[in-house]
Amino acid sequence: MRTLLLLIALGLFAAVDVALAASARRLEIVRADDSVLKVAIFDRRAGAGDRALLLVQGSDCRRAEAHSWLSQALGGASVRWVVMVEKDGAADSGDCGPVYESHATEEARWFDHLVAMRRLKTELGLREKGAFQVLAVSAGGLTGCAMAGASSDVGALALLGTGGGMTFDQELDKLTKGDARLAAERRRIRTDPRLGKTWLGPTNPEIWWWSVLSKRCLPLLNGYSGPLLVVHGARDSSTPVESARTLVAGVSRPNVTYVELDTDHDLGVTTLPPEQNGVARVLAWLRTR
Repeated sequence: MRTLLLLIALGLFAAVDVALAASARRLEIVRADDSVLKVAIFDRRAGAGDRALLLVQGSDCRRAEAHSWLSQALGGASVRWVVMVEKDGAADSGDCGPVYESHATEEARWFDHLVAMRRLKTELGLREKGAFQVLAVSAGGLTGCAMAGASSDVGALALLGTGGGMTFDQELDKLTKGDARLAAERRRIRTDPRLGKTWLGPTNPEIWWWSVLSKRCLPLLNGYSGPLLVVHGARDSSTPVESARTLVAGVSRPNVTYVELDTDHDLGVTTLPPEQNGVARVLAWLRTR
């Protein structure tokens, strides 16, 4: 399902090297309700200084340093800055605490990222347009698509295991083969999400599911004309490959690249040579953008 599956499969929960973790600093942005949004900033001290690689995590709540993909991104990026917008209450465990629920809707996450990009452009002295390369994982792909469609700040977008051509509801129905009990739960969550409750794993509040079940990437990309890379596993048991194929067919323009690997949701991280897995494919693609 859409909870921790991609990140677990990719092994992204291992702690990153201490030296890399120590190089991070946090930009703090105060929201209208006085809560604080935190953005992790890593300076590679190499690469184009007027652009940043923005990593959008999936449905877990880990701090940036707790993702092993950070190490791969820092090593393979072609830009100086690597940044990640953290969820409220982010921790090394990845569990989403109660503080997260107050800003857990999908629209709130989109807004947080747009605000963060605007501040980062000033903070880091980034270029006026196309300042961000976006690498989004699994459920984080919706945020990536929303940013790309809404802002000229996104110069390149890569989606790993996102799907996006179908709504979350349609994907779940396909994955569960129309299971009546799960279908009934989805219907109830669409009209009556319960605060303090999670569904399909410990990290996603029902209020997030309420906000995301009817959404998909395809319409969000209507305002985006930049390069797009979609990487998906042909045997993905968490996000149906048909959803990714539908997304690519729906966008249908020359600067869209689709890579389908013969893998499950892990995109070959555990089975393919490091230079051939999904994350490496994205980083290599971004180096040419």
